[in-house]
Amino acid sequence: MVKLICGIHNHEKAKSLVGHPYAGRLTKNEKIVVADMTKSMVKPRNILLTLKEHNDNNYTTIKQIYNVRHAYCSSIRGSNTEMQQLMMLLDRDQYIHWHRMKNDNVVRDLFWSHPDAVQLTNSCNLVFLINNTYKTNR
Repeated sequence: MVKLICGIHNHEKAKSLVGHPYAGRLTKNEKIVVADMTKSMVKPRNILLTLKEHNDNNYTTIKQIYNVRHAYCSSIRGSNTEMQQLMMLLDRDQYIHWHRMKNDNVVRDLFWSHPDAVQLTNSCNLVFLINNTYKTNR
């Protein structure tokens, strides 16, 4: 239940609508543009610049672009987790892959390689270089 105490605003009007969630919402066409550009691996800041170039009165923020991109990627993935989606894509694209589990739900080790890389390794096996990335975000 809402009780109205005073019918007048207690603050000045906003000078700009930038950052306002209602004013910055994306239209259906803009969401389609974001989805297409996400498929093409365009960076979010460039997506935002494109939307603002097409519409001068666009008050969308980068956070709203990230939210739409996340919703799009989640809709593609469906009910799968990110790891399940990765394993499905590795199988679909016929990558050579191997994994080891710590528990039933925790992946401890994961290795994958493109089939062409395996053929190249088999034909030129004198020099072998492996690149490993570990805890890059810490």
